[in-house]
Amino acid sequence: MQEKSVLFICFIALSTAIYIAQEDCPPNEEYLLCGSPCPFNCTNPDGQVQCSDDCIEGCFCKTGYLRNDNGTCVSIAECGGQDDICDANEEFLSCGTACPGTCKQPDPIVCELACSMGCFCKAGYVRDTASGQCVTLDKCPTVKCPNENEVWDVCNGLCEPSCADQEPVCAFSCTGGCICGPGLLRNATGECVTPEKCGNITTNPLTEHLNAISKFLDVKFLNI
Repeated sequence: MQEKSVLFICFIALSTAIYIAQEDCPPNEEYLLCGSPCPFNCTNPDGQVQCSDDCIEGCFCKTGYLRNDNGTCVSIAECGGQDDICDANEEFLSCGTACPGTCKQPDPIVCELACSMGCFCKAGYVRDTASGQCVTLDKCPTVKCPNENEVWDVCNGLCEPSCADQEPVCAFSCTGGCICGPGLLRNATGECVTPEKCGNITTNPLTEHLNAISKFLDVKFLNI
């Protein structure tokens, strides 16, 4: 009973300390128990600095605000010059995705949770890494595929019909890549051939059954 009382008193003391600290934070700031030791600021809005992994306690600028040269947390617009940094079809974000879409990979499948600050392509645009500009998908440069009978597909690069699976189930993710041209299938050697040249594809009955179940589950999952 005495141990519980001590823990309760400690909890109340900690809560009171946090509350008092929050009240002491200047406007546009918030109290954090574990904030970055290298917070973003107007001078370095992109945060491209070496910083330790250790966090610190104190008052930090709220999301959407940066610390200016006077030590005051101001909006990004008040920093001055941020809008001029961004090019056409870009916008300045205080917490943008760490894996922005590009012409080759418009919709990255895996991305770390951390966000970054800087200029990002606006909604409906992707980054053309060749020019560095933000463009719509239809304006992405055409990629010349190295193999015969292949064409570039901006979204189905990882999912194309083949001799072994003429009706693949594709995920919603969008990844560019070279696929066989219309009416052609990828054979076992990686060539693009007509369905007639696929030959007789023999598979184990158990494998066919498992593939059918897998497709059914994929379709159910994609429709959720």
